[in-house]
Amino acid sequence: MNLKVLKRNGCRIILFAGLMIFTGCGGNLSQETGRNADSAPSAINRKNLNRMEIMRYDGPLNRHGWKFLESKAGEMVYVPFEGYYESKGGRVQSPIVKLNKKAGEPAYYSVEFKAKAKDHCYWWVDLFDAQGKPLPDINSAVYPTDDEVAYKEMIYVQGKADAMQLAFISKEGVSVQDIVVKKVSAKEAAEWCDALYRDMPKLKFTEQAPAFLPRTAAALRDGTPWRIVMLGDSIMNDSFNSVFQSLVKRDFPNSNCDFVISVRGSTGCWFYQKPENFKAYVADLKPDLLIIGGISNPKEGDWTGAIIKVIEQARRIGCEVLLLSPPLSLDWRPASPRNPALPADNITWSENTKDCHGKQLLQQEPYLDVARKTGVPFWNLTPLCADYLASSGKPLGWFNRDTIHNNDRGKQVIGRILQSCFRLLKQEP
Repeated sequence: MNLKVLKRNGCRIILFAGLMIFTGCGGNLSQETGRNADSAPSAINRKNLNRMEIMRYDGPLNRHGWKFLESKAGEMVYVPFEGYYESKGGRVQSPIVKLNKKAGEPAYYSVEFKAKAKDHCYWWVDLFDAQGKPLPDINSAVYPTDDEVAYKEMIYVQGKADAMQLAFISKEGVSVQDIVVKKVSAKEAAEWCDALYRDMPKLKFTEQAPAFLPRTAAALRDGTPWRIVMLGDSIMNDSFNSVFQSLVKRDFPNSNCDFVISVRGSTGCWFYQKPENFKAYVADLKPDLLIIGGISNPKEGDWTGAIIKVIEQARRIGCEVLLLSPPLSLDWRPASPRNPALPADNITWSENTKDCHGKQLLQQEPYLDVARKTGVPFWNLTPLCADYLASSGKPLGWFNRDTIHNNDRGKQVIGRILQSCFRLLKQEP
């Protein structure tokens, strides 16, 4: 890693792959603006922030208050709600800034920046509650380019989020400038989703049976405050971070929902079924609707029985329950013999289709069986996602930010399917 540490005028300056970051300088850090209020020459004056902005850095990212965290190749690092994983690279992170929203109110924020990277890397948002405890993160890809590229990202933050930290993570270095983070409306967030989806192949929706969720359907129509907890793994987190909430809000303009994400990496109901874990990850969040999903429920032993135990416990606390089959995640398509970056022709799939790790990610029958046994509503995301991926014609990994997880495009596929399923609730009395 090309890393050089200097000291100049009492400041610790880190030069990392051509990126200059100032850390460890004196001065009074402003939580509201994310910059050092005493360093006038290099900080942006507060008057340059409009009332919706919570962070602005004009020009190259060399402002006081940002920190660089070095990470060695192959090092295992702890990611909250995920566990220990091989490092994705060094991390340049902003100060923690307070969100400009009411306590308990969900909101949308745009994250704009210009970036140039030598290799695939990541933008990253960490969220914190009012006590400073971490909440599940939001992240996606920054792509390798020779020239600077303007990015406009969109995030949904749940009601209990109180503060955020922006970061960029790279193994080879990333140049970033002109950062603006600001609060936007649900309408603007939905329009961002539309713009992203406009440049993607279109989904062919198959008819799903209406989900019998009468209390949720009524709340979406009449504006009753409604907490929807999404339980699962990092792929459930991707589903949550598709910003589909803005599409649901557009379809149900009177709705007053707080979508809450409750996840652990690579974790399914075999973990959440334990009473102490169910309490921490479900009951303590007081859901009106619990949505169970992700790709990590299958496991040796009676894993469908574990889902049933979670459903039974959820019913005992009085919430409605919805079950999802696995959505888009790892790109399981075989490569073309002519070009390994492209998918093979005439791709088909079945529940027995295996990914490169030998896992069957396209199972749906076990989930259908759970739905039949318990009588819970079931949204079958798997065939919609599998058909879409098989027929998309896009290069391998076009929907992914890493081997398993979705980038903005992959998330948008899931988000559009979730939107179509929520629309079914309009049919309920």
